[in-house]
Amino acid sequence: MAAVAMTPNPVQTLQEEAVCAICLDYFTDPVSIGCGHNFCRVCVTQLWGGEDEEDRDECFTCPQCRKSFPRRSFRPNLQLANMVQVIRQMHPAPGRASRGNEQGICPKHQEALKLFCEVDEEAICVVCRESRSHKQHSVVPLEEVVQEYKAKLQGHLEPLKKHLEAVQKMKAKEERRVTELKSQMKSELAAVASEFGRLTRFLAEEQAGLERRLREMHEAQLGRAGAAAIRLSDQAAQLSRLLAEAQERSQQGGLRLLQDIKETFNRCEEVQLQPPEAWSPDPCQPHSHDFLTDAIVRKMSRMFCQAARVDLTLDPDTAHPALMLSPDRRGVRLAERRQEVADHPKRFSADCCVLGAQGFRSGRHYWEVEVGGRRGWAVGAARESTHHKEKQPLLQREVWCVGTNGKRYQAQSSTEQTLLSPSEKPRRFGVYLDYEAGRLGFYNAETLAHIHTFSAAFLGERVFPFF
Repeated sequence: MAAVAMTPNPVQTLQEEAVCAICLDYFTDPVSIGCGHNFCRVCVTQLWGGEDEEDRDECFTCPQCRKSFPRRSFRPNLQLANMVQVIRQMHPAPGRASRGNEQGICPKHQEALKLFCEVDEEAICVVCRESRSHKQHSVVPLEEVVQEYKAKLQGHLEPLKKHLEAVQKMKAKEERRVTELKSQMKSELAAVASEFGRLTRFLAEEQAGLERRLREMHEAQLGRAGAAAIRLSDQAAQLSRLLAEAQERSQQGGLRLLQDIKETFNRCEEVQLQPPEAWSPDPCQPHSHDFLTDAIVRKMSRMFCQAARVDLTLDPDTAHPALMLSPDRRGVRLAERRQEVADHPKRFSADCCVLGAQGFRSGRHYWEVEVGGRRGWAVGAARESTHHKEKQPLLQREVWCVGTNGKRYQAQSSTEQTLLSPSEKPRRFGVYLDYEAGRLGFYNAETLAHIHTFSAAFLGERVFPFF
C-alpha cells in the first residue's frame, strides 16, 4: 500500500495493509500480480476483464504503480489471506484514516490526487483513471491544470480590479449625492421654516398692531362716551333744580311770585335753547371687519410675493407659420392651413412654437397660461438664442417645458425627460421663473399644487415665455 503522510498508529498501518486499493475493504481471496501489489481476485479480474478476454491484444496495468504486463497473470497470496482473517477478528471493519482532499488524497482509494479528468472536471488518482468511470476520459496531470487555472485567474485580476475601482468611484459619487441631497433637504427645510417664521411673525405683529389700534380706538370712544354721560348727568341735575324752582314759584302768589320772575323765565328759556349733547361714534372708524382677512392677504402679497406678475403677450415675429395668434396676441392655436407671413430672423420655421414678447434677464417672474387641445401642447421658457439653432432638434436646445401629446404629461429639456403624473389635469398653468436661482417651476394655477421644477443655467441670456 502507499505510504502515509504522517507516522500513523501501528494498528492503523496494519489495517491499511489489509485493505484492497480498489474496493477499499479487507482483502477477499487476495492475489498478487507481477509487480508485487495485492488486490482482491474479484476486483482485479473486473478491472482487467474476464478470463475469456485473455487473448486480447492489450497490456494489463497495475492500478497502483502503473506497471504493464503483456499477459494477465496473478497468483493467490495465502499468507496475506490468513493475516486478513486475524485483522478482521480484531477489527471487523477497516479503519480508514481521514486524509481528505485538503491534503490531495483520493477519498475513495487513499491515493494522491495527481491527475485531472477534463470531462468530469475533478481531480482523480491513478486508480480512478483505470476505473470505468474515467478510463475513456481525457486525463491530464493535475499540476498542468492548476497552472492553467492560475494563469486564467491572473487574467481576470486586472479587469476585476478596474471594475472594482469603477464601482467604488460610483459608490463614492452616490454617497456624495446622498450627502448633497441631505444637505439640500436640510437647507430647503430651513428655508421653509424661515419663510413660515416670517409669515408667523408678520401675522403676530399684524394681530398685535390691530388689537392695539382697536383698543386705542375703543378706549377713546369709551372716554368720549363717558364724558358725554357726565355732561348729560350735570345737565339733568341742573334741569331738575330749575324744574323744582319753577314748580315752587308757580305755587306762590302776589308779590312773591313777581319777585325775580324774569330771571327765572330767562333761565328756563336759556335751558330750552340748549338741546342735550348726544354722543355718536366717529363715522370714519370701522365697525365691521368683513374685509380684514382680504386686507391682510393683500398686505402679505405686497410684502412677500417677490415675483412680478407678467402681463403676457405673444411675439408674432417668432410664431411658426402654422400658428394663428389672436388679435390681442394673448392666445394661439393651430391654423387650418399654413399662413403667408413675412420672413423674420426670429421666426420659427421648423418648430411649431412661439415666444412671449417680453424677455427677462434677472429677477423673479410669474405668469399663467390656459391650455387645451386634443393634439397636445407645451408651455415653458426658452433662452433667446433658441430660434437661432433650428438645425438642432428642439429638445437639444435651451428650452424647458411641460406639456402633453394628448395621452401623457412630460417635463422635457435638453438634459431631462420626465414623465409626470399630476393628481389633476391642469387647465391653467402657473409658471414661476427665478432667474438668479436658475429655477423654472410649474404649478396648477387653480390649486397652486406643484407639478415640476427645472434647474437650469441661463448664462446671462434673456429668457422668454415659450409655447
